[in-house]
Amino acid sequence: MNPTSRTINGTRILLGVGLLISGVLVGCSSTSTRSDSGALSEIDPAIAYARRQRAEAREHYTTATELYKEGEHEAALAEYRKALELDDQLYAAWNNMGQLLMAQNNYADAVNAFQIAASIEPSDPRPVYNIGLAYQRVGWAADAYKSYEQALAREQYYLPAMRGLARSAEMLGSGDRQLLETIKQAQLRETDDQWRDYFRAQYSRVETLLENR
Repeated sequence: MNPTSRTINGTRILLGVGLLISGVLVGCSSTSTRSDSGALSEIDPAIAYARRQRAEAREHYTTATELYKEGEHEAALAEYRKALELDDQLYAAWNNMGQLLMAQNNYADAVNAFQIAASIEPSDPRPVYNIGLAYQRVGWAADAYKSYEQALAREQYYLPAMRGLARSAEMLGSGDRQLLETIKQAQLRETDDQWRDYFRAQYSRVETLLENR
């Protein structure tokens, strides 16, 4: 496996099995465990080291998540970074770190974190939705709209992305038949009264727009 490159807080880090192997083969003994029959079996020291790395990463991730819930955002960011230095495939850590960075108005690093999360887990709509949210907050409605569409391609009825799509379309003053159908489906799934009212208003807006074309 080739090493993979990641960016954390502006610093590029290089992680991968190749580096892990080079760091443990010199001056270390092999690890042994007992099989079900009681015989000792050899474990590749690189595999054992990688397992320890992943376990430590999970500990930092759990600590970070608890700190996040408690509102200790700087401490949570530090723990997420430690987790990702040990295991850069923790896509939830990338996504959560992106949310913290976005809360600090650090949209560039936030989008970078979300993009990495989205590439690691291609079926989850949340990191792609978060990219759209970041774009929307800086006023890039067209880019936000595309990101929400991509999130809905991953999960057709993901309600946050449906909300974002309608909002960014309103910002653009645009609408088409596909958007009208999305708003209709959102109305069927929405449980919040304010959002229901919003979707009704947007359905009327898009309907009028299409009638006047």
